[in-house]
Amino acid sequence: MKKILLIFLLLFSGCTLKQVFKEDKLYNKVLSHTKRSQIVSSLETKALIDVVYLNPLYKQFNKPTFLVGIYNTFDNILTNVEFQIYLNNQKPAKIVSKIPKFILYKEYPFYNSWMKYYLVEFNDAKKPFVIEYKSKHWGEAKVTF
Repeated sequence: MKKILLIFLLLFSGCTLKQVFKEDKLYNKVLSHTKRSQIVSSLETKALIDVVYLNPLYKQFNKPTFLVGIYNTFDNILTNVEFQIYLNNQKPAKIVSKIPKFILYKEYPFYNSWMKYYLVEFNDAKKPFVIEYKSKHWGEAKVTF
């Protein structure tokens, strides 16, 4: 009986090992289009920003569009009196806090439940795309695509 149980466990664990090592293509693709930066002042993180460049991942976007996750010590909102976001020195054309259902951002690398996420669209711009998240008092965070 012990031999049968041992064989069953080995076969069962072998099947799960294949699933563990199976490549997740969406995860890898999203990871290659994700950048993270932070604003640090006096050895304290004042803001953390995760940016996913969505255009290579989804054909629905015509203008440069990014999923932006934000955490800051002010009010945890993307743009407010302290923080502003820019792409190549231009302000966003549109910021939406409701993320479309086809963007499975909770499955993305670096997803954090304590961050707020926004869909940010900019008017046409030329590459390289430099996203700057600027603070009036603590500096800026930059990511480049």
